[in-house]
Amino acid sequence: MEGAFPQWSGDVIIFYAFQDEEAPLSGFARWMPSQAPWLQDGPVLKDFRAKKAELHLVYAPADAAVSRLLLVGLGKRKDWSLENFRHATAMAVRRCRDLALERALLPTAAMEGLPEREETLVREALTAAALGLYRYDALKTRDVETSDCPKELTVCSEGPLPYWPRITDEVKAVCEGIVLARDLATAPANVLTPSFMAQTAAGVASRHGMRFDVLDLDRAKELGMGGFVAVAQGSQEPARFIIMEHCPEGLKDQAPFVLVGKGITFDTGGISIKPAAKMEEMKHDMAGAATVLGTMEAIGRLSVPRRVIALMPCTENMPDGRAYKPGDVVKTHSGLTVEVISTDAEGRMILCDALSYAMQFQPAAMVDLATLTGACVIALGDRVAGLLGNHEDLMQVMQKIGAPLGELFWPLPLYDFYFEDLKSDVADFKNVGDRKAGTIIGAMFLKQFVPDTVPWAHVDIAGTVWADKDLGWIPKGATGFGVRTLVSLVQSWNVTKGA
Repeated sequence: MEGAFPQWSGDVIIFYAFQDEEAPLSGFARWMPSQAPWLQDGPVLKDFRAKKAELHLVYAPADAAVSRLLLVGLGKRKDWSLENFRHATAMAVRRCRDLALERALLPTAAMEGLPEREETLVREALTAAALGLYRYDALKTRDVETSDCPKELTVCSEGPLPYWPRITDEVKAVCEGIVLARDLATAPANVLTPSFMAQTAAGVASRHGMRFDVLDLDRAKELGMGGFVAVAQGSQEPARFIIMEHCPEGLKDQAPFVLVGKGITFDTGGISIKPAAKMEEMKHDMAGAATVLGTMEAIGRLSVPRRVIALMPCTENMPDGRAYKPGDVVKTHSGLTVEVISTDAEGRMILCDALSYAMQFQPAAMVDLATLTGACVIALGDRVAGLLGNHEDLMQVMQKIGAPLGELFWPLPLYDFYFEDLKSDVADFKNVGDRKAGTIIGAMFLKQFVPDTVPWAHVDIAGTVWADKDLGWIPKGATGFGVRTLVSLVQSWNVTKGA
């Protein structure tokens, strides 16, 4: 909405404020004398402390164009971060939902005085608002929250916003991708099967004119995907190796950016069975594939001018009589042989075949994402993903892109001596070492299947894929972590010169 202050109308107008500052932010200071003079001498502003994510709702006189003012605290200015801004914005729009307010106004004036560019603030506010309202209630039949408010979040400006069409397209596309990734990772394993993943991927490909193919278990055997087959053979649920290609006209000869996502739709641990406690959480062991598919949804919506290939090996890991066993030796797609020490290290067994299969496309760069190791959660917790690979520039670019978007990556080393823990007496190497450096050893295993000439990064999202508590713009549950970074990475990566 463009125009002067008096022309704005809606159910609520949102303004931000810092804690312990006598003067309100400049935009609010300009708006208040003409539009809310009754605020200046009253106790309302004195009662508002502006602590982080504090909300203060004020009702306007009956003749006001906007009937409510929602003051949103940002905490102390010295503690400013885009993450705190996203959190505060998400809390604000949720209050609007609780009050069934249909039309919320967010003026660019509310962002004057904040330590960031207006375009960035508008983009992050829209993103936080959309994602902070996320709920998964597809399978509920009672006690369902039915409110779809606010139905509109209108950004108000006193002049034109030249960046508006671009960032609204971007926000909508990326949020749709994140919502898809969240939905997939949240769905139960009896719904979210490998076949369901394939059907969903086929729908994404069809909507956006992407090439789509899927390999069943027989075709995987013909291609020599021994790692993928070994894991899949223990399940009665048909396995699916999903292949998607986004290739805009004129780019068929461009070296592609390849994304690989682990798609274990349920992980019992196989013969090396997991403890029963919290095994239900293993429904989201396919979150790597969900993130990749969400990224492809966003890339398709944005018509990104890059050739991108997505590989998603999807299967269950079950303890059937046909399941692979500790002590088995498996020949992988690359021709390398692996001694199985633990069948619960199944993610790397399916990923290694995907990484090897990707080499036929001569990638410009490659990133794989996987809920690979519990060790990563122990090392980094649940807000930071582990980052390993063979290309420092690629990893540094991912860190630089991800941080302002709320997606944090921390690099771990891949020194050659870590391979000592994988040496086998009967095969080329084992699929696990002992308990030490588990995240690194998992990545070292994968490294054997990627030539040093191909820039490659491995992202362990075991901790970041799920939020055990409400984080504002990331509600409790599946996070969709990685989609924002991957979309920006693909858009910015120079396929001929790298970063």
